[in-house]
Amino acid sequence: MAANSRTRSVLVELGIVNALASQLFDRQLAQLGLKPVQFGLLTVVGTHGPLTPTKLERESGLLPTTLRERIRALERAGYVHRVSNPRDRRSHFVEITPAGVRFLKQASAAIHAVECDISQALGSPFEDYRPLLERLRVAEQSLLAKAAPSPPEDAGTDVTFS
Repeated sequence: MAANSRTRSVLVELGIVNALASQLFDRQLAQLGLKPVQFGLLTVVGTHGPLTPTKLERESGLLPTTLRERIRALERAGYVHRVSNPRDRRSHFVEITPAGVRFLKQASAAIHAVECDISQALGSPFEDYRPLLERLRVAEQSLLAKAAPSPPEDAGTDVTFS
């Protein structure tokens, strides 16, 4: 950052760090011959599934329309499928498929490589950040659970942070 630049907010910095990590991961996936997909969402389904879209929305923090689009993309890739909910005919579960499990296993090599690269660049184990990141995730999930309903999805998120 230039010496005369204002310091960015922590939230903006977090967004930038997320985008950079995503780029590193996508490039590593490509080197392994794997197409980037909604890896985080697939991991949530693989870890907590089968689960309803409502529970998946709470776990991921995604807005309903965004979640539906990403689930459809994972379905088209063959990584998840919908299973009827025997307790509620109006509902269904999202479940990982064997192809989704295989993808997560293959992609774990990409995760490991990127984490090693970041650890080397930091000069300390990337794993050291896990406790703080978990606390941050839990705090944000708690805040979302208490928050007012989501704004209309076409309202966007064009918020300027200072």
